[in-house]
Amino acid sequence: MSITPKHWNYFLGVEAELVACARFVEFTEDNFSCYSNEFAKIIVLASAEVDSILRELCKEVDSASNADNIVKYYPVLISRFPHFPKCKVDIPRYKLRIDPWENWTLNTRPDWWSKGYNKLKHERSENFSSASLENALAAVGAQFLAVLHYHQHMHNKPVSVDFSLRTALYSTCRPESDLSGMCWGYGEPWLHIETDRGIR
Repeated sequence: MSITPKHWNYFLGVEAELVACARFVEFTEDNFSCYSNEFAKIIVLASAEVDSILRELCKEVDSASNADNIVKYYPVLISRFPHFPKCKVDIPRYKLRIDPWENWTLNTRPDWWSKGYNKLKHERSENFSSASLENALAAVGAQFLAVLHYHQHMHNKPVSVDFSLRTALYSTCRPESDLSGMCWGYGEPWLHIETDRGIR
């Protein structure tokens, strides 16, 4: 029996809330702008956990780090994980590919953070439409990737869990050459980037 990775059970709990929403809203790009209280809750839960994980990971990467927000995490994490902002996730059940960290740089936050989480946290009544399916999928995808990177750094190996603890939605992107299908070992989240560039 494998040991459950730190932060994994919380991720599964947030993901379960998202899965439940699929009973009412089909997870398709056509519905990305659909918004609801449930999506608002999921975005806030996932984003707050991302913030917590990345702060902890920055301390592990650099014990002198005092990074305390999403922009300040960037240079610390890039020093250890140069591919972090390019990592994407697949949602095989719905044939979706999500790019949660797109547009994350030293000066900018990802859209689900700046246009979703921040708007909902500070001005929810004026920005309720930010509680969208698209932002919810991206925020939980970002949480998934944060957990994978944290585990990789702490244990120098990819996350691998018992079948009962597998994710319901998310998977790391598989390179086109990988025809092995879905499994519950998640692999390195940057593998598709390296393969596409001929690094491996």
